Amino acid sequence: MLLCPRCQRTNPKEAVFCHFDGAELRPVHGREETQSPRLPHDFVFPSGKRCHSFDELASACQEEWNAARDLLKQGTFAQFLASVGRMDLAQAAKEAKNQADPDVALDTFIGALPAKIEARPRLDLNPRRLNFGTLHVGEARQVRLTVINQGKGLLHGTLSVAEGHSWLRLNHDGKANGQCLIKTASEQAIVLRIDTKGLVAPHKYSAKLTVITNGGIVEVPVRLDLAVQPFAMAPFQGAGSPREMAERMRTQPKPAVPLLENGEVARWFAVNGWTYPVLGPTAKGVAAVQQFFEGMGLSKPPPLELSASVVQIRCLPGDSVQEQIIVRTEAKKWVYARAESDAAWLRITSPNISGPQQANLTFEVDSHDLAPDRAHEANIRIVANAAQILTAQVRVEFQRPAAPPVKASVARPFLVGAMAGLVFRLLLAIPGDLYARLLMAETGKGTAGTFASWLQSPVLGDAFLKHFVLATWWLGAVAGAVLLWRRGSRIIDALYGLIAGAMAGLAGSATFACLLPGLDSLPRFVWYEIGKATGLLNSSGYGFLWTILWIILATVCWAMLGAVAGFVLGSMGRAGATVLAGLGEFVSRALRLCGLKRAAAHFPLQ
Repeated sequence: MLLCPRCQRTNPKEAVFCHFDGAELRPVHGREETQSPRLPHDFVFPSGKRCHSFDELASACQEEWNAARDLLKQGTFAQFLASVGRMDLAQAAKEAKNQADPDVALDTFIGALPAKIEARPRLDLNPRRLNFGTLHVGEARQVRLTVINQGKGLLHGTLSVAEGHSWLRLNHDGKANGQCLIKTASEQAIVLRIDTKGLVAPHKYSAKLTVITNGGIVEVPVRLDLAVQPFAMAPFQGAGSPREMAERMRTQPKPAVPLLENGEVARWFAVNGWTYPVLGPTAKGVAAVQQFFEGMGLSKPPPLELSASVVQIRCLPGDSVQEQIIVRTEAKKWVYARAESDAAWLRITSPNISGPQQANLTFEVDSHDLAPDRAHEANIRIVANAAQILTAQVRVEFQRPAAPPVKASVARPFLVGAMAGLVFRLLLAIPGDLYARLLMAETGKGTAGTFASWLQSPVLGDAFLKHFVLATWWLGAVAGAVLLWRRGSRIIDALYGLIAGAMAGLAGSATFACLLPGLDSLPRFVWYEIGKATGLLNSSGYGFLWTILWIILATVCWAMLGAVAGFVLGSMGRAGATVLAGLGEFVSRALRLCGLKRAAAHFPLQ
């Protein structure tokens, strides 16, 4: 659409002269318009500023940016342009209004006006380059960078970190990242943060910022020199490099030992961004200094060998066997190593070892959970001086007991049941008979340990139950802690096992204390008949003798009852055999604790 400069009426775009008054609409013969088209009537801003042409309207929008932005958002510009017949500009105002950013919308609208003024932004920065000078590792700095718009209109774009992302950040809107948005009509301040933590010293670092806007593109170089953080602790204070630290340690090895063991040297390496040369745990004593020198490549590691590359162990089922391997060298240097096994039944009791010219590696084989019908193999991996890897193989074979097994299938359940009853009653004699009924008996009555006292049921006294529980509840706590420690190998597992086992032990010991008088009914009956036949029912002397005889009698009776129970279990098929196997394992372990390994080999059942 063309606007007549005389009558201000609109004409088709192909017209040369106004259809209404004949005025010339287009310049001819190379003549150009020198004036902006006038508005049919003035546009008045809220401040009172009047605009007679599109040039004045564009200039007023730039001068009163906030007011113009609100007018565009309210649709005032679109209504005015439609009223003067410029439907094309009214449509441009509506399209600009729909943009998300109101500043960008106003800038787009001004660019669509047929104005002859220069309304473009122009980018400038202050400063144009950044040099932070010398910084130490771990030091942080902040600097302010100002983006300036030396032109007119809205300057918008992005500022990003093109190089140096690891130590250069842009703090914008409370966030630290590698890019921020630029949008300003005059100037905008951006904070840059330098963080040297994790950088390697000494070194020169450079980075680059790239600013891309509608007013131009600029690159800003950033530079800094990173200095070493010297070692601060005596007697090596002031050391500025790993090489200098090693030279001082060579002349003063003993003061270096605690600094290496407590990790001060390793932390100094980390602060300066250096890779610590020692892999794994630090060796003990003077070996730590040699370990440091070998890791630095300043000392040649000694050649190592094992006293045995294959360890053959023969044991009985359920045994725990301890052995050792020697890591040694012929050179006059220290040997240090760490070891680990690839099997749960092979436990390294000394995983970190060191010593002059040799180091003893001890380990334990626990065969309780191993099947006795086949051989078992496991490997010990040893990482020694300067990451030398040595491997030892451990083979476990079970040997058969020298004594022939019990052949009679009927006699074996009798034997297992009798031994289980005998061992169990002997164990109960300590907390039940000697402690709860004799040592902690009620004072003042003088009947403890007499012949007549063993005829009485323990439940008749008010102290037996309490003392029996106090003497036995802790067994459950110990068993729970050991069981979960072996399964999980964590302190928290052992703690949970301790708590659960303590509760189970308390309930179990109280329950068994109530059942024990009934289980001792047979020995009390026999004791009564013996006293009746010998006239000792009212005897009050020889308390120690009667206590020993009572324990022997109770143990024999329990062995007889156990033999009967074993016979019954043996005739119950698979379920009874399972219970007998558990009783046999109990007897076997009890005998092994007493040093009777050959006798213990007769009782494990499958």
